[in-house]
Amino acid sequence: MRFVRPASWLALAAALSTGGCGLDFDKYEPSDASVAGDGPKAGDAAFDAGARDTGAVFEAGPQDGATLDAPAADAATPETGTTDAPPGNDASEAAAPCGEQGEACCATGTACQGGGCCSGGTCAARGASPASGQVCIDGTLVGCGGGAMQPCCENNTCNGKRCCIDGICAMSGQSCGAALGTCGNSGCSGCGGDGQTCCMGEPPPAQGSAANFCTVSGEACSPSTNKCTACGGSGQPCCDGVWCGAGGCCDQTAKTCVASGGACGGGQGTCSNGSCGGGACGGMGQACCGVAVGCTAPFSACQGGTCVGCGGTGQPCCPGANTGGTWCSSAEVCDKASSTCVACGTSGADCCAGAECAAGVCGPTGKCP
Repeated sequence: MRFVRPASWLALAAALSTGGCGLDFDKYEPSDASVAGDGPKAGDAAFDAGARDTGAVFEAGPQDGATLDAPAADAATPETGTTDAPPGNDASEAAAPCGEQGEACCATGTACQGGGCCSGGTCAARGASPASGQVCIDGTLVGCGGGAMQPCCENNTCNGKRCCIDGICAMSGQSCGAALGTCGNSGCSGCGGDGQTCCMGEPPPAQGSAANFCTVSGEACSPSTNKCTACGGSGQPCCDGVWCGAGGCCDQTAKTCVASGGACGGGQGTCSNGSCGGGACGGMGQACCGVAVGCTAPFSACQGGTCVGCGGTGQPCCPGANTGGTWCSSAEVCDKASSTCVACGTSGADCCAGAECAAGVCGPTGKCP
């Protein structure tokens, strides 16, 4: 199996398979805020020797979002004969959108959809890092980026020379899995590292739809070269999860980031804070942009003509960074029948990206033994 501690990974995968919010975070080894850096850390040698990180699990922020009070009824003014407006015309009565990536946390029911986390009153997507050294997994912010079996931070980020495999940081010298080889210098036996060929999302005999991917921090698979390169900046490939930095837009016609203020493809206007059309299309809750530009905001996908959250548990699969594939967040994969993200890797479940299983080898039907 791919990790030095297969029993820990199996417990993690089994917890994920039980439902969107059933993850047992005791299986992780959360670290302190110092894990956020990308460069090698002095503690890496200890990790490679099998030492366990310590530190507290970051808890999700309060479910912010105040309920708007109904306005008091205005008194009639006999002098002019005016009356109150008909009920239902007050704009405050319309519920503001909530629960998706970048929207306010819902005040009632589930705060954030798809296993997202409420942080500072705003929803972060599953797999996103709203703060340094934290990542959202199933509604809770946990330490990320280092140690044995810690989850990767946003954009595949792990400390030192670790490899991000299916959302988990593998140390140098650890197995990346039966199909991927051994982690070394952030790549897995020739794939996934800086400048290397992207690892195959669905190598034979798997039959899924996972996009090719990279294991090195802050990089994604270039759709034009099928090699790993820096992502998220203007003119660079979109990072996994339709992510572009600094308010940029992920133009789906080229899987490339357009800087805020730059021209979107297909004549779809300018990019404004993650939305094309000058801010009118491609953002969460907005209409999908035309001419295949699609949805341009992080963790969004087009469904029924509208951009909705993607990549989280039960949500639509995100478009992959390279042409033709899909992306789901940590320890999940796109279910072909429903086109939604589901837990992967456990016995009888779909194989994870890279044909990974918690135990055994991915079968010819794309299922784990």
